[in-house]
Amino acid sequence: MDVKDLIDRAQGIATTISEASGAERFQLHDQLHRTLELIKLQGGKVPSQLRRLDLDLVDEAVEAAFDNVPV
Repeated sequence: MDVKDLIDRAQGIATTISEASGAERFQLHDQLHRTLELIKLQGGKVPSQLRRLDLDLVDEAVEAAFDNVPV
């Protein structure tokens, strides 16, 4: 798969993420993150909106982890 195909795949995953909720978003984030890493490994540049989405989803995961911590 070349870089353009990987970027197209990542954008498709991003669209699916925007329509998903809950645990499905976390599973899709894993797919997105792996795809973005493949883009980098092949020497491609990750589009900024996909990089931002990846970081936003990491923030969501961290916040969700703290929601389950007893006080």
